[in-house]
Amino acid sequence: MMTYKNWGANTIFLIMFLITIAIPPRVGTAAAQVSEASEPRTVADFLLLVPERYIGYDLRFREEMLRGEHRGVVVDIRNGYISYDASDNPSGFEFAIFRKSNGGYIVAYNDTGDDFDREPKVPTLRLLSYEGRRWRDVTKVLLPVALDGKLGYTLPRTGRNISVTGKGGRELYTLIWAKDRFRIKRPARS
Repeated sequence: MMTYKNWGANTIFLIMFLITIAIPPRVGTAAAQVSEASEPRTVADFLLLVPERYIGYDLRFREEMLRGEHRGVVVDIRNGYISYDASDNPSGFEFAIFRKSNGGYIVAYNDTGDDFDREPKVPTLRLLSYEGRRWRDVTKVLLPVALDGKLGYTLPRTGRNISVTGKGGRELYTLIWAKDRFRIKRPARS
């Protein structure tokens, strides 16, 4: 025989069960919501969607950055730029998107941290394409020159050019985004 006390517990259980199955499956983390969207639209969408293997930061950390839970983060949605520079930590990065003529984007990731232990130095710039829900490294395809671990790369917060510097910060050339690829522009000789 069911007592009033058991009836209340059973009713609560039934209500909880019905709520659980009634919640749409799209409710979840920001990354899950972005991945179910037709296509990412902002630099923040791309930052959440890019696989960890390409940038080295886990999803939880990236979500915390976008919520403002870490110092040294710049999120400029309007210009398609995000950077992270922890003054008390040698890690950091720049993340930017470049619009293609077909409306898609190329994602640029540049590791700005100091990796004192790694020899030889490896290039820090990576260009990624996201099409058909698949990521592809297109760095070699889109750049007119091979990357060099001895050079510095700076992504644009505004504009569409990547600055390339050598020893001592001397500007060597600029990679200009035009017609869905990068082209070299050398500085004028003085």
